[in-house]
Amino acid sequence: MTAPVLSLQSITKAYGGVRAIDDLTLEVAPGEVLGVIGPNGAGKSTLVGVIGGALTGYAGTVTFDGRDITKVAAADRARLGIGRTYQIPRPFTRMTVADNVRLAATNSGHHVPARELEPFVADILDRLGLTPFAHELAGKLPLLRRKRLELARALALKPRVLLLDEIGAGLVRSETEELIAIIQSLRSEVESMVLIEHVMDVISRCCDRTAVLDFGRLVTVDETPKVLADPEVASLYLGSIAEGALEPAPKSGEHRAALTSLVSVSDAAKDAPLLAVTDIWVRYGGLNALKGVSLTVHPGECVALLGANGAGKTTMARAIAGAQPISSGSIEFAGRSTASLRPDQVTALGIAQCMEGRKIFGTLTIEENLIAGGLDAPRAVKAERLEAVYSVFPILKQRRRNSGTALSGGQQQMLAIGRALMSAPTLVVFDEISLGLSPIAVDEVYGALGTIRDSGVSMIVVEQSVDRALAIADRALVLSQGEITLEGRPADLLADTRLLTSYLG
Repeated sequence: MTAPVLSLQSITKAYGGVRAIDDLTLEVAPGEVLGVIGPNGAGKSTLVGVIGGALTGYAGTVTFDGRDITKVAAADRARLGIGRTYQIPRPFTRMTVADNVRLAATNSGHHVPARELEPFVADILDRLGLTPFAHELAGKLPLLRRKRLELARALALKPRVLLLDEIGAGLVRSETEELIAIIQSLRSEVESMVLIEHVMDVISRCCDRTAVLDFGRLVTVDETPKVLADPEVASLYLGSIAEGALEPAPKSGEHRAALTSLVSVSDAAKDAPLLAVTDIWVRYGGLNALKGVSLTVHPGECVALLGANGAGKTTMARAIAGAQPISSGSIEFAGRSTASLRPDQVTALGIAQCMEGRKIFGTLTIEENLIAGGLDAPRAVKAERLEAVYSVFPILKQRRRNSGTALSGGQQQMLAIGRALMSAPTLVVFDEISLGLSPIAVDEVYGALGTIRDSGVSMIVVEQSVDRALAIADRALVLSQGEITLEGRPADLLADTRLLTSYLG
């Protein structure tokens, strides 16, 4: 049996009490292209950091070409033959394209004689279609060319193993086709590759085997067609609806009276949208995160925004909340444009955001974190709203003098929800609130969302967990690579085979 070129044995990497990678064993064979997929928070980026050496302080062993490199620094791993690209390209923006590649070549572990350096650089630029831009500053390149430059710099190291981290992110379909062709062409010169990717066309057309991660653990690794057809893999993205089940969200009326002081129910006509997002584009440098996206939310309506990681969901949430400028298009709330407003002004209009990752202030107590969500309210109103939050989440009252980060993950999410409600919003944007939580904690959090929904406030639920979102929503939209690809009632989407395709291709 051929020895693996790269081997990870019993790798565990934790951040605080959270295991981003949990006892992971994985091997890459010579000549293999291995794909790595999994939901948001599965541990894929941590895996790349461990292999490349950017992350330290983990348990287990990393072996490259039979040598233990667990304690070897990232730069030395690159010289040994492990090259990598980044999801967001990181060229030296004030250097030319050719100088970026030249610098990588002169710092690799394979000495390139001076007389051969220029032909070597020219050959890499030519193969990646960068020759016409050799003398341009890297910072002026559009996204696809930056991605090509990322590959060029990695190839200049003459790697034996190439790590490609989300290299398909942000590309339009024609650019993705070009990228796939490039990756396929590299098989003749790079011994092995590892593709961490959410664009399933790249995985299905480039990878021999695919490994699936969830909560830091290896779910399965097998031939790519078998993995993409596996119902267990589908359930990681779609939840129970992958098997046809869709349970209604709980509709508790127990705390409805308390919520009257925490939400502002719009008195606008139900047939007129409260929020209207029209043909918006959002760009990060050359990356098109949103491409002409439109959506509406009516008074009292709960809209789910679904899609795989990297689809543009959080970008949409940030744009609505005023935290992310839009390149073109319009966003109107209650008939008023929010284009020129700061996030605090958007909040004052009646839009609150419960952010991905919770963003709890560790130096503040639980009660101080809550008060931060309603600073502009009069003292008596703040006190009333605090009691309302405590009635919905009693555990927060019990621990109100403790640090906000001393809570469990589920309790921190309750705190983040309570903080969003302290501004008495008309519309709340909940962004990936199930991320990183245990199933029991997710049940508790979504139970609270059911109660909030029943109060009559408008909601946008941004989720990767499809079953949870569809169970609570009146209507849902699916984002894929920055574009809306599906829209409809939950039951209709459940019956549409394109829903699974948007996640697994």
